[in-house]
Amino acid sequence: MDGTWIAWTSAVVSAVSGCGAVAALVVTVSDGRAARRNTEFLAHRDQWWNRWTWIAERAVSDDAGLRAVAAVMALAIETRPWTTRDDHWVFRALRDHLDDGRNPDDLEDV
Repeated sequence: MDGTWIAWTSAVVSAVSGCGAVAALVVTVSDGRAARRNTEFLAHRDQWWNRWTWIAERAVSDDAGLRAVAAVMALAIETRPWTTRDDHWVFRALRDHLDDGRNPDDLEDV
């Protein structure tokens, strides 16, 4: 009976250890996916900020050439399939700001 008891105990311990290893693998994969999504989100947000600040700085410039470049880039971003609601919101806000008469030459036709 002692040999049978040890065999069953070893089998149960092995099975529990195997389940723990599978659970650890599932948790690790899940955490890795969440970390990747978070990294992608942060990279997207950083690029979003860089794009729109670049455009906004030029859109309110005294240089008509820089304002024209800003208008072209804003329209280019607005029409991309990967743009977000935030992109559309900034585009409209910038257009409305410029339509208020502060820089009437820009983004009127956009």
